[in-house]
Amino acid sequence: MFRWPEKFASKQEFEQARKTLVELYRQCLGEMPERVELKPKVLTAEQRDGYRREMVEYTVEKDEAPVRAYVCIPDRIKTGSPSIICLHQHGGQFALGKSEQVGRIGSPHQQQAIDLARRGYVTIAADGRCFEERVKYWDGDGIYGMGLLIKGATLAGRFIWDIQREIDYFVTRPEVNKDLLGIIGHSMGSMQVTITLPVEPRIKVAVASQGAKLYSGMLERGDNFPQAYILPGFYKYADLDALLASFAPKPLLLTGRNQDSVSHLPDQKKIEERLQAVYDLYGASANVKYVREDGGHQFSPPLRQAAYEWFDQHLKA
Repeated sequence: MFRWPEKFASKQEFEQARKTLVELYRQCLGEMPERVELKPKVLTAEQRDGYRREMVEYTVEKDEAPVRAYVCIPDRIKTGSPSIICLHQHGGQFALGKSEQVGRIGSPHQQQAIDLARRGYVTIAADGRCFEERVKYWDGDGIYGMGLLIKGATLAGRFIWDIQREIDYFVTRPEVNKDLLGIIGHSMGSMQVTITLPVEPRIKVAVASQGAKLYSGMLERGDNFPQAYILPGFYKYADLDALLASFAPKPLLLTGRNQDSVSHLPDQKKIEERLQAVYDLYGASANVKYVREDGGHQFSPPLRQAAYEWFDQHLKA
């Protein structure tokens, strides 16, 4: 049976292992919906400080209500500009989703969609499944996630599906350069970045903030398993660092904090070491970076600044 090697002797060995892993990973995600027409609509538009904010909606699957998202378009934007998908956090706050990303409610540390728009990026922020306008059950995502499992699907798979449909819509817009797409997420958003990278080649640059975890560490500590990382059978083949490694050699920034209670420091350090070894195979050591500081689970101003500068370096250069 296939098992992801702890070390790779060559780039060729890594690429063969990646190909095999992605095939097995797709099976672990379970059944996916059938594709349907997007049927996009712009519902509202208003001028904000330095950007225009639109509320849009589009269809992701047959039996799911249309998804609403905010698109932020910088003033004086050029056609075909660098663009970023902004994924919101979890925090057990199921009433918050896209609106936190644009500063309407929630934490000022979670306004990446407007921060990046003011730096010249077109951004999009949609409600994750089970959040804000997409709430399912009284317990948030537990019952819904288990319901998918017993039907042969996973909530992780639906998260990925929704992000891919979000990109399908995003790249239809004339402001967006489909060849200069970035993605950013904190906490659950970071986990969604992690699980999406192996199967979404349109993403060119990624930032994952404080969602890095290992199955080995979670089992040793007795952690709860986030829905984004419930991938039946995957641990037979690899630990979660392999999903991030699959992005090599494209630019990947991870941020962490030393006292984080979600992304634990021992997991962070192991992931950092393993990723660096893979990127070194390509002679692309500068394309992977782990920025870390003291503190708990928060996307702090210095970490956000590092994330934004990462996009500037790799999407605007």
